Amino acid sequence: MNTTNTTTISSKYQVVIPKAVRKSTMLEAGKKVDVVLIDEHHIMLSSHDMPPLERLRRMRGLGKEMWRSLGGTDKYIKNERNSWDR
Repeated sequence: MNTTNTTTISSKYQVVIPKAVRKSTMLEAGKKVDVVLIDEHHIMLSSHDMPPLERLRRMRGLGKEMWRSLGGTDKYIKNERNSWDR
């Protein structure tokens, strides 16, 4: 279930989580979330009360669209290895 919602960071660095996301994730005021840095362009919010192994299980498959856009992992690895020889 990939949906894109846009929000704005306030001058106090606060972010409002869109209502549709709050409803589908059952986030409520006062609930703690973990902020995980994925890379310089991506972060992930996850419920703090979710066990770490469950969090990892749910992350399985994230980014598969990126790999498809690169032609799949095999093609990407082959191109990377070929670049070493240049």
